Amino acid sequence: MKPEKNKKYTERTPKRRRRSNAAYLASLLVTFEAICMGLLILPRSTESITEKRELAEFPELTPDSYFSGDFAEGVSEWFSDTVPFRDELTGISTELRELRGFRQDGIRLHNVGTVQTSTPEQSTPEQPGEPQQSAPEQSTSEQIEPTAEQPAVTERPVITTAAPDENQPEKINPDDAVTITNNGIAVVGTRALMLYGGSYSVGERYAEVVNKYKQALPDVNVYSMVIPTSCEFYSPDSVAAYCGSELDNINHVYGCLQNDVVSVDAYTPLSTHKNEDIYLRTDHHWAPLGAYYAAQAFAQAAGVPFEDISQYEQRVVHDYVGTMYGYTGDIVLKNNPEDFVYYVPKNVDYTTTYYDYILKDGKIVGAAEPYEANFFIKYGDGNGMAYCTFMGGDAKVVKVSSNAGTGRKLAIFKDSYGNALPGYLMGSFDEIYVIDMRYFTHNAVDFLTENGVTDVLFANNAFHAATASTVTYYDNFLTQQDWGY
Repeated sequence: MKPEKNKKYTERTPKRRRRSNAAYLASLLVTFEAICMGLLILPRSTESITEKRELAEFPELTPDSYFSGDFAEGVSEWFSDTVPFRDELTGISTELRELRGFRQDGIRLHNVGTVQTSTPEQSTPEQPGEPQQSAPEQSTSEQIEPTAEQPAVTERPVITTAAPDENQPEKINPDDAVTITNNGIAVVGTRALMLYGGSYSVGERYAEVVNKYKQALPDVNVYSMVIPTSCEFYSPDSVAAYCGSELDNINHVYGCLQNDVVSVDAYTPLSTHKNEDIYLRTDHHWAPLGAYYAAQAFAQAAGVPFEDISQYEQRVVHDYVGTMYGYTGDIVLKNNPEDFVYYVPKNVDYTTTYYDYILKDGKIVGAAEPYEANFFIKYGDGNGMAYCTFMGGDAKVVKVSSNAGTGRKLAIFKDSYGNALPGYLMGSFDEIYVIDMRYFTHNAVDFLTENGVTDVLFANNAFHAATASTVTYYDNFLTQQDWGY
C-alpha cells in the first residue's frame, strides 16, 4: 500500500498538468495572434535587397479579375511575398540553418545534381592542345584596320586546377535549358561558384545566329566574345568534378563562326589576371576589373584606341553582398562582404540616353519617353544592388554618345555581364548602343542600319552562350517587326 503522501501527490498531478497545458496553449494562442496582428498591422516590405527584386504589388480589382479568381490569387501572392521585415527574417532563418549545416574542407554544395554526359548526337569539341582552326579573318569592311592579329584560344592557360581524369565521363550537360544555377552552386571558402553544365549543340546554334548577323550586315564588323565565369578559374578539384570545361565550349563556339566573324579572346587575359579581383566572390557576375581586361581585348581586336585603367577614377561600394547569397542563403557569404570597385572615365565627355521598357509580369508592355541620365548610378555602402551601377539594370536600350572622334559606332548585344563593358569603350566609339538579349522591340537589321552602326559585339557569358533561349532571342531580333515603341 502506497504512502498517503504519494497518494496526495498523484491526485494533484492531473490538475497541475491541466493547468500547465492550458498555460502552454494560451501562450501559443497569444504568440499566434501577435504574429497575425503583426502581419496585418506592420508595414509591408516592397523590395528584397537579399533577392535583388521588387516584391509583388497588390493586385488591381476588376470584374474580370474578381470572377476569374486572379484577384484572390494575386492577394494571396502579395500577402506571402511582402512579409514585414522579409530580409531580416530570412537572415535569422539562414543563421538557424547554418547551425545544422555541414562543410567539408571549407566547401559547401547547394542544389548540386549528378553531372550528365554528352549524347552521341552531340558534336565533340576539340580538346585543349589539339590543332584549332586558324584565327578568323577580319571583316572586309574598309572602316576597320586592326592594329594586331586576333589570337585564337588554342589551349587552357596554366591554372591551379588538376587535369581532368580520363576515366571520368565527359562533364557536359546536354539539356539546352542551361541557367545560372541549374548545375548547382559551390561555396568554396568565402567565394560562391556557379557550376557550369554547358551544351555543345546549343553552342553551335549560338555561333550560327551570330553568323546570321554578319550575313545580314556584310559591311558591319561582327565580333563574338564568350566570357568565362569564375568556376573556370577558382574551382578546386572536388568542385571541378561537377563542372564542364568552359574553355572547350568557348573554343567549340569559335570554331563554328564563319571566317569574317571575329572571335575575341577574353579567356586568356582573365586567366592571366585571375589572382586579381576580376570576379565577385558573393555574386554571379564578374567584377568591373575583369570587364576592363575583356574590353581591352575587344578594343585590340577592333583596332580602336583604349584608355589605360590609370585614366579612370576608382569608386568603391563597401560591404557588398551579391546575388549568390540570395540564391544559396549561405551565411558565410553574408558574413564576408566584399568591396564592389568600379571605374569611371576621367577624360571622356559623354551623354547617356535611356529608352526604358515598361514591364508587367516580366513582359514588355510599353516604353517610357527617352531621357538623359548618368551611365553610372551611385549606391551606398552595403547595398546589394551595386552591380546595377551600370545603367541601373537590363530592361532598356541605352545609347552613349561621346567625343571619341573615331567615326565608329558600336552595338553590344549582351547579357548582364555586358553591362560593365561600355564604360571602358566610351573613348573608343562615338556612339554605343547597349541591347539586352531579353529586352528589344525593334528589328535588329533595321535598327543597326538606321543608326549607322559599324561594329556589333555579342558579349555573353559561357552559360548564356550555351542556353537555347539566348539563341531564340537573338534569332527573333533579326525577323521581328518593330513593336511601335
